[in-house]
Amino acid sequence: MPKVSVIVPSYNLGKYLPETLESVRAQTFTDWECIVVENGSGDGSPEIVKSFCGKDSRFVPLFLPGNVGVAAARNKGLDLAKGEYILFLDADDLISGTYMAQAVSALDQNPALTVVYGKAQRFGSETTWDLPPFSMDTMLSRNCLYISCFLRRASAVPFDQEFKTGFEDWDFWLSVLERVENPVVKQLDSVCFYYRTRRSSRNKGVTDEALRDIRRRLWDKHKALYGRYFCNPLETVEYRRLESSFRKASRWSLAWKLRLLYRKLFV
Repeated sequence: MPKVSVIVPSYNLGKYLPETLESVRAQTFTDWECIVVENGSGDGSPEIVKSFCGKDSRFVPLFLPGNVGVAAARNKGLDLAKGEYILFLDADDLISGTYMAQAVSALDQNPALTVVYGKAQRFGSETTWDLPPFSMDTMLSRNCLYISCFLRRASAVPFDQEFKTGFEDWDFWLSVLERVENPVVKQLDSVCFYYRTRRSSRNKGVTDEALRDIRRRLWDKHKALYGRYFCNPLETVEYRRLESSFRKASRWSLAWKLRLLYRKLFV
């Protein structure tokens, strides 16, 4: 039985899939399985999956008849997973060669750890990375965990397939953290994850209205977790950030008015 199960949902990302799977095969830690959930691609991805599985038996193929969505595809892979630890990896992202070894060591040494993840870098169409350090305050206001963090198989929950436009990973991590009274999240010191940015990313196409609906759904679904940390909604990081922005805007507004008055009187 493998120590780690890597779950890779794949849909029409054959352009990037070989590099992603190669980053798994290059791990210094070798006791793993990689379940590649082929989600009905039409771009040659099935042949790539078959090729990797034919060369290395640790790659396990799961061919779906059609595209069921990324949340359902991850759930299908999770159902097959045999590993003690789980890593979800999208078919266009990459992991460093020592990520698995470092995460397994941390999880083995500290049974209290809920989630382990490394530092991250973007590459592709964008290179900036604005992921803030993890805290529960921040996590409840914005997602500060990428999908490719390590967790224990026993802690994993199914992805909510109702999140069809994105942010199913945020809901997933909130669900994982909600099950633990005092979740412990550890960030490794080195860069372990490389997130490919593409112009066609799902989250980029989410409208403001859809985002508001997603936030309402998250807050409603995880009331107990939000209530555990924020008895008063005005205490949230998000509200405090908004309040600070309004204060700054008010100061600038007053300064601008004084400047206009000065110009009228003396210029």
